[in-house]
Amino acid sequence: MAENFLNFTELVDCVIDQLKEQKYMESTLTIYCRIYNRVHSLMQQHGTEIYTDEIGHAFLGSTHVCKSTYSTYLCAIRRLDDYIEGTPYRCHHGNPGQEVPEVFGYILNKYLSECVELGNEPATVIEKKKSYILFLKYVAQAGCTDISSLDVGLIAQALLIYTNKDNYAGIRQFPKHLADKGYTGTDFSGVVPRHKRHKGLPTTYAPSKIVQIENAIDTTTDTGKRDLAILRLAARMGFRSGDIAKLKRSEVDLENGYIHIIQEKTGDLLSLRMPDEVSGAIVSHRKNTIFATEDDGLVFHNMSALHNWITTSIIRHAVAKYFNAAGIDTTGKKHGPHVFCSSLASSMVNDGASYETVRKILGRSNPNVINHYAKTDIRNQFSDDVL
Repeated sequence: MAENFLNFTELVDCVIDQLKEQKYMESTLTIYCRIYNRVHSLMQQHGTEIYTDEIGHAFLGSTHVCKSTYSTYLCAIRRLDDYIEGTPYRCHHGNPGQEVPEVFGYILNKYLSECVELGNEPATVIEKKKSYILFLKYVAQAGCTDISSLDVGLIAQALLIYTNKDNYAGIRQFPKHLADKGYTGTDFSGVVPRHKRHKGLPTTYAPSKIVQIENAIDTTTDTGKRDLAILRLAARMGFRSGDIAKLKRSEVDLENGYIHIIQEKTGDLLSLRMPDEVSGAIVSHRKNTIFATEDDGLVFHNMSALHNWITTSIIRHAVAKYFNAAGIDTTGKKHGPHVFCSSLASSMVNDGASYETVRKILGRSNPNVINHYAKTDIRNQFSDDVL
C-alpha cells in the first residue's frame, strides 16, 4: 500500500490531522505527538524513517510503563497501523484482551449488523458486543468449539462464570437468534435465568449545592462565562451535554426568551422558556467571547487554539472541575453533567410540576420514568446534601 512508504513525519501528520477531524482536544493531540516522538527515536536507532507494524510492536515491547500508560501507547500505535492499512478511523478504547473466540466471530458480527439494521443505537450495539464477547468466551472455555454443538450444559457452565446478571436479558436474545437463523436446532434462551435489573435512584443535589457550584466559576474570564452558561442550561433547563454541545445560535431566541431544539435523545422538538439566569449567562458569554461570529453557528466552542466546537468530554471535565472547586462532597455519588438534569427533575416533582412537563424536559418516552424521581425526592427530603 502507498501509505506503507510514507516518511514517518508525514505519517504522523496524517494521523494527527485525522484526530483533529474527530475534534480531539489539543492536550490529547500533544500526548500522541510525544508518543510518536519516542517511536521516532526508536526508528532512528534502527536507521529507518519508514514505519511498519513490526516497529510498532517493537516499540511496545521495549516500554516499561504502568498499565494505563501502556494502554495509551497501544492506542497510539494502533492509529499508525490503521492508517498504513487504510482502515478508517475507529475507536480503540476498551479492553484489547476481550476478543471474540475466532470460531464465533462471523456469527457475532452478523448478529450485531442485524442489530444496527433494526435501529439499535451505536452505544447499545457496543454494549451488546461487550456482553456477547464475554459470554462466548466463557462458552468456549466450557468446551464449545462449534456453535452447532451448543447445549444446555455448555450455556449453564458459561453462566456460572458470567456473574453480571444485569446482562442476562441481553444474553437471552442471542441463543434465540442462533435458533432463528438455524445455527442451532434448539432455542436455548430459556436456559438463561430471568433477572430483574436493579436500577439505582438517580443522584441529585440540592439547589443550594447547585448555586455553590455556579459560584465557583470565575466569570471574569471568557472560559468562565462560557461554563456558567453551560451549567445553567443543564441545571435550570435540564439540557443534556449532547444538546448543549450542539446548540446553535439560531435555536436561541433571546428576543422572546425561548430555546427551540430537537432533542438528541428522542428526536422530539422541545421549546422552553429560558429563566433570566440562563438568558443572561448566554448573553454574557456571547458578548465577551471571540466566537460571536463563528461561521458554524454554534453557541459554544473549545477555548483551545483551534476553537473547534465544544465536545461532551470538555463539558464533563468542566463540571468535574467546578464540583471540586466548590468543595462539594461527591464520595460515592455521580457528579457528571447529567446530575443537573436529575436534580432539576427531582426538584420539579417536589414543586408540583406535572409529570408530563418533567418527562418532556428529561426527553423520556416512558411516562412512568418520573416515578423514579418522585422516589428520589421522598428518599432525600430530609437531606441537606441532596434533594
